[in-house]
Amino acid sequence: MADQQKKAVFDGATLSPKLKGVDQGTGLPIGKPAGPDGDTVARRYKHAAGKSSTYTPEVVDMIYHMSREGTFADPVVGQFVAAKLAAERARPDPDPPVTWDQLVFLSANLTRLVIDPYREKCNAAVTIGTESAAPMRLASPIVYGGIPIDRLPAPCAGAVVEAARRGGVGLVTPVSWGTCDGVQILEWDGEDPVPPLEGVAAVQLTASRAGDLVGAEARRRLEAVRARNTRQVPIGVVCPAFNGAEVVDALIDHGIDFCVADGQWTEDTPPSSVLPEAAVAPSIGVLADVVERLRHHCREEQVQVIYRGGIRGGADAGKAIAIGARAVTLGFAALVSTGVKLGRIDDEAAIIEALDSIAGDVEAAAESMHRFAQSVVVEVTMLARACGKRDVVNMEPEDLRSLSRGVSSATGVGIVGKETHFRHAPGADSAR
Repeated sequence: MADQQKKAVFDGATLSPKLKGVDQGTGLPIGKPAGPDGDTVARRYKHAAGKSSTYTPEVVDMIYHMSREGTFADPVVGQFVAAKLAAERARPDPDPPVTWDQLVFLSANLTRLVIDPYREKCNAAVTIGTESAAPMRLASPIVYGGIPIDRLPAPCAGAVVEAARRGGVGLVTPVSWGTCDGVQILEWDGEDPVPPLEGVAAVQLTASRAGDLVGAEARRRLEAVRARNTRQVPIGVVCPAFNGAEVVDALIDHGIDFCVADGQWTEDTPPSSVLPEAAVAPSIGVLADVVERLRHHCREEQVQVIYRGGIRGGADAGKAIAIGARAVTLGFAALVSTGVKLGRIDDEAAIIEALDSIAGDVEAAAESMHRFAQSVVVEVTMLARACGKRDVVNMEPEDLRSLSRGVSSATGVGIVGKETHFRHAPGADSAR
């Protein structure tokens, strides 16, 4: 045993131990070689990461890989895809948590080649606020947000801004941030005077309480923003999981151009932590709530939806788009893609301290986030083409199936093998 060659040690970025017979040291170039105590670091990291139902060790491994630099040979890519499929978690019990993992795609390519991937491209560009005079155009259905960028360490915040600029994706910033390069979405909570809107691509209204987003006060704030909106950029509103349907009903007739379905905001007050999705699974049902109310008011085509909360990669993004989102938000996953070493997923202070360590190479961190966003877009377009779509926004709930009754009830997607779903329409005793 002593003569055997010592295996390469990685810093917590090796794929699932369920995979056997896969050369993780060479075939899957994930992670960076650690020091002599690297195996201890990896064990501690995996134990801590397992406390998060959303960001499991396997998920973090995938994010690390998707943000890495370089072009890999076909056998390596094939190994990675096989590893990703094998790392899917088995259903732990008959009633698993309501997560994106409990939704699967129905690929049209399983029966026939719907479109020629060599001749027909899949469009990933999206437009938000199509009814406004100056709609917001994104190069891909990606927005950086869901985390208060002004509470991140300065180097990390700078890397996020640079990554958004490179990718032509949206970037949500608070009023205190001012304007910056790129497609900026200004989030205003109504507490301060309405800021100048020159240089921003869109404005979204939020509040210190979910209840403040309905009623006369919300309408007054909306009118205040509209009075300053001389460029007529899209104006949206955050729809918390706590009362998203009520927010749509209250403001749909007052000129909103888009909605932000926030799966992280599950109580009357918004999350107080910097990284709310690191430890708490999102309430994905808010997306179906918002889409259904827009459809009820016959505004589904005119008012676009941005979903945020627990998007970890292209598969999650594709599922949200299929349910009705026009774009999705990358939050904690984008920060993980910088490659910082995470000690404990449930220790927010330690994570923020680790993010401060990228000060030595902000450029590299920004490039990693940019590559991760590109990987997400590639995966979304692959899924769209597999479902026979030439545009990512053409994906629909019929392209999905639920693996559990809980996620079917939350999203309205039918159970696998059946057409039945368990979502209850208002005033009805059964969904179908």
